[in-house]
Amino acid sequence: MAIEAVGSGTSAGAGTGAASAATSAVQKDEFLRLLVTQIRNQDPFSPMDNQQFIQQLTQFTSLEQLQDINSQLQQGLVVSQSLNNTMLLSLVGRQATVAGDRVVVSGGAPSRTQVTAGTGGTATVQVKDAAGQVVASYQRQVTAGWNDVSWDGRLADGTAAADGDYTVAVSVTDRAGNAVTSETYETGPVESLRFENNVAIVKIFGRDHYVAEIAQISR
Repeated sequence: MAIEAVGSGTSAGAGTGAASAATSAVQKDEFLRLLVTQIRNQDPFSPMDNQQFIQQLTQFTSLEQLQDINSQLQQGLVVSQSLNNTMLLSLVGRQATVAGDRVVVSGGAPSRTQVTAGTGGTATVQVKDAAGQVVASYQRQVTAGWNDVSWDGRLADGTAAADGDYTVAVSVTDRAGNAVTSETYETGPVESLRFENNVAIVKIFGRDHYVAEIAQISR
């Protein structure tokens, strides 16, 4: 299971923090040089007003404090991002549930299928093979919320389905036969994890999904 470019999201942030720190130091030196030059070249018969001098020092102190705060925030962001990326690595190999209609039969065991329903009712499930032919159908009673409607792996004639890829079409109706709002979810192993533009992407059943799309994680 390949994990690509895990550290790419943090190196740029570290470089940016170092550049900001260097820029901050230059700005402080320039400000101090200007202030010292102003004091040295002031007219002895019309010296700098004390209040004006204090205001400039106050501005410099405020600027320095703001730059320090900004630097600390940037460092904290880099550390937080690194920890987050490290934690995401633990997803690889675990079972993730995302919106989808795929079912994979492996070793005679089909992957899990769930449906969320707006209200209780009856879920009618049709299982189709890679050619789009219906090879099995069944019904399950469901309640409002999450429901397991997984296929048992048996074809319409009662024989075991061959290993391979299948899809399911799930529709839910209430007691009166009216359609109920529902969404179908597939569950499969996280095969790999990669980062693109600091966004985590996982591969499930050979397809890419954003980590934000994962609805459930299980072992």
